[in-house]
Amino acid sequence: MTLQQLRDFVAVIEHGGFRAASRALRVSQAALTKSVSKLEVAHGVELMLRMQSGIALTEPGRQLLSYARAILRDVDDAMAMLDAKRLAERMTVVVGASIDPALTLVPRVSEDFKRRNQHANVHIQYGAPGDLVDMLREGRLNVVVSELPSGLNTGNLCVEPIYKEALFIASRSGAADDVVDAGALAERPWLVLGETNSAKHPQDALREVFARWGWRLPKTVYSSSSLIAAIDEVSSTDTFCLLPERIFSHPIAARRIRKTSVAGQPVAEREVAIITKGSRHGQGGVAEFVSMTKSLARIRDVAFA
Repeated sequence: MTLQQLRDFVAVIEHGGFRAASRALRVSQAALTKSVSKLEVAHGVELMLRMQSGIALTEPGRQLLSYARAILRDVDDAMAMLDAKRLAERMTVVVGASIDPALTLVPRVSEDFKRRNQHANVHIQYGAPGDLVDMLREGRLNVVVSELPSGLNTGNLCVEPIYKEALFIASRSGAADDVVDAGALAERPWLVLGETNSAKHPQDALREVFARWGWRLPKTVYSSSSLIAAIDEVSSTDTFCLLPERIFSHPIAARRIRKTSVAGQPVAEREVAIITKGSRHGQGGVAEFVSMTKSLARIRDVAFA
């Protein structure tokens, strides 16, 4: 007994005869007749009566029909499961995202991508820009959506800027006022969100920003790789931190920290880019994910308002 013999037997019964089944399956009537006959001979039973008016199931045929349908249904389910796993493996995208794109852009693109590709998987790795680029180079990520790390060596990387994120000074909610006091900025401790692999002094992350405004560098600067830990620290102490604008209205920070600008402007701006390894966006849906990210980034202020 083979699966094909069972399929042919069920088809003949469900289509009401050999001729109708052969037309539906687009096979010869002789081939169907031979397949069912071999099944009968192999087990020494007559499964159906062939009459001029059509066919009629015998008792063994009626019983076999019930078993055959159940077997074929289980086989089809098993094949569909294996196909889904194969498609999922082929359509898996591993994305690295830094703070700002991780809040809204990358999760929204991931949802849209999975709706468009039902068998696709998207895994998001959150982290600091430098760490994410290292993971990309090591082959642990397919794509990174992040602000550009300082001093990035773009060799063997494809870098496509998509928008600029505005950075503001974060301090605990309920602090005295919104006025930037250059003296206070230098005296108070600062926290920077940094890479775990960085050998630089945390002050280096603030040097360019402070030089732009003519401020003295703060005496105390330390780093954290955790956004949650940074918000906890800023919201409960007199520590300052530079954070993307979108953070201040996000549920994890709303009413816990306050946003301070300088003369109504962001303290700094950073380029956010899509970073991939090599000149191609690769296989497995990476090119489609990158394209969708670019499209949504163009309207991000409207989409995430």
